[in-house]
Amino acid sequence: MKLNWLNNGFICKELYAPFKIDKDSDYQNDLEKKYNIVLEQAKKANADDESLEIIKDYSAKILESLDLFYKADIAGSNNIIADLVKDIGNNKFAVNSVNNSDAFPGIKKNELQFFRSRLGSPNQSFTAKDMIHLPNSMRSKSGNYRFSIPGNPSLYLSNSSYGCWIEMGCPAEIDFNVSPVLLEGNQRIFNLAISLRDFRCLNEFEEKRVHCWLKLYLLTIATCYVIKEENRTFKSEYIISQSLMMACKKMGYDGIAYYSRRVDNEVFALCAINLVLFVDYNGEYSEMIKHIKIDDAFNYALYKQLNNSLKYKDYELRSVFTGYITNIGSFERQYPYRETDFYNFDKFLFSTWRDKPNAKGKDVIPWGIEV
Repeated sequence: MKLNWLNNGFICKELYAPFKIDKDSDYQNDLEKKYNIVLEQAKKANADDESLEIIKDYSAKILESLDLFYKADIAGSNNIIADLVKDIGNNKFAVNSVNNSDAFPGIKKNELQFFRSRLGSPNQSFTAKDMIHLPNSMRSKSGNYRFSIPGNPSLYLSNSSYGCWIEMGCPAEIDFNVSPVLLEGNQRIFNLAISLRDFRCLNEFEEKRVHCWLKLYLLTIATCYVIKEENRTFKSEYIISQSLMMACKKMGYDGIAYYSRRVDNEVFALCAINLVLFVDYNGEYSEMIKHIKIDDAFNYALYKQLNNSLKYKDYELRSVFTGYITNIGSFERQYPYRETDFYNFDKFLFSTWRDKPNAKGKDVIPWGIEV
């Protein structure tokens, strides 16, 4: 059965993510309004009864989870989200190996490139070891982020250097250092790279795929907020995302893929798809580092000082070989990612890692980071 109602007037501007609000205290009410809009739009589009029930059920449970958290019933709040993740189950659209995940467009047999960044001057030399997650002896320095909590850090990656740059708050070029990253590919990833205007993976609106997409979309909405209020120690917009992280870890998943919340609009996020990998310490580091390759970081300002013959290298990046428009910016000022220095930097990082004249390249070195 085909459920074509998603293309029958369901999309509306009020649901374009990310959602930007002024105050933390506005989050719960605004989220409830968003869910009401989803339900009304689905009714107008003549959605099937099961889809309408999914919207009502998931919306109510996510809002209940928030309410329990605010009442300090953290366990009850987390249990609700865990039950929703279990309900979604192992549908391959929702959970798949990172190389085969629908979160990342492009031909799935092609190499999937990632990037990781750190801030520091060109005088600082960040080795591959410096670019992995915090060691156990330094976990006290781990902070409060969208998909990680203090004491339980995660490893954040993006599918472009641009994605890293906006996630770091658009730092000065001289402070921006980036490493190319490859994953062995078997890591099981929960897909929250869900967009209201992206139906490319719905198999022509096949019923089970649409219902799975809808469940993921309702969870994604709760994680898509950017709150402008400054100097906060508590962030309401992290409640559901951090609960999802804990639920996915319990399910044995390795990470979560999601669109950057720092883009102007989700339509400009195909070159800013983030991947958070969970850290599960086994001694000083996690088992994760045995299934990853990372090169030493290179400074962006230093890259821009190179002659053109050194800067412009050829490399096929999966992030842009997708068949989709991969612009960045805003509706008023949008530019093809291929026409940016970030794109050239991405190719430079991977081509010079592959073709090292005095060391083994990425295709020769074994999986794992020496620590």
